[in-house]
Amino acid sequence: MKLKHIYAAIIICICFSCETGSSQNNESVTDLTIDNKGLSCDNITMENHTGLINKSEFSYGEKITLFYNDMTGFALQDSLAYPNMDIFVTDKKGDTILAQKDLFKDINEGYTEKELNLRSNLTLANPMKPGNSYQMHINIIDRHSDGYFNLKKNFSLIENPLLKTKTNALTYDILYLFSQTRNIAIVDDKISPNESVYILLEGLDGYTIDADGKVDVQASISLTEADGRVINKNDNLFAEPVSAKDLKDQLYASISVTEGQVNNPVTCVFKIKDRKSGHSFETSISLTVEEKK
Repeated sequence: MKLKHIYAAIIICICFSCETGSSQNNESVTDLTIDNKGLSCDNITMENHTGLINKSEFSYGEKITLFYNDMTGFALQDSLAYPNMDIFVTDKKGDTILAQKDLFKDINEGYTEKELNLRSNLTLANPMKPGNSYQMHINIIDRHSDGYFNLKKNFSLIENPLLKTKTNALTYDILYLFSQTRNIAIVDDKISPNESVYILLEGLDGYTIDADGKVDVQASISLTEADGRVINKNDNLFAEPVSAKDLKDQLYASISVTEGQVNNPVTCVFKIKDRKSGHSFETSISLTVEEKK
């Protein structure tokens, strides 16, 4: 039941890259607090898998990249800059819930300022939770001077608003749409033919557990085109009672549309019902299947 490799992939991933190239659009991100000495950049842009974004509210699992365009001010050594970077995320209380320090500690080579293209990649997921507010702190340091460029941004996490959900006494912590093919939480309504997509549900609760620690749960998923034609339907995802622990950890349902003519949008409906208590959950999403270019 538990999609372990997907679950591991969606847990927080904070990293960096330093390579030639830059964001394609120069519209600066707003709602930033910057404290700097010596180091400066022309502007800061942000992207997710849909392209350029400028916002402070993100869907759970969303991957974002911040670009620091044309950063200068490093104390050059033989015409090379030697940066370092720390990234932190704090909660509303100011407690640090994530910390990644010295991201360049294992990189000894320097970069010319022309080649230097700093960026920060963050996946906004566990231990962050939907319905909460946070602050990201990104500190860029010059290893050969006291120069620094510190950035703060307040942000909040929400459940993907494209998922329309109804519950009857079943509760959950996290619900999101995940593409195994692209290794991202999908934040728009677009998928490709043959793409491996999953609806993932974590922290499900409110069901009856038997003496063996099992839950007699009924689950179904369907895909229906705009003209009413059913592409795929499975009314019995779980033929036998399942472990309550696994059910609470993570429940998933697979979505896949094969290549061919599709009448968009395609509506996906995922339902869960505890046979003993009658408690239920239902979520749906309308998707546009785009042919690969």
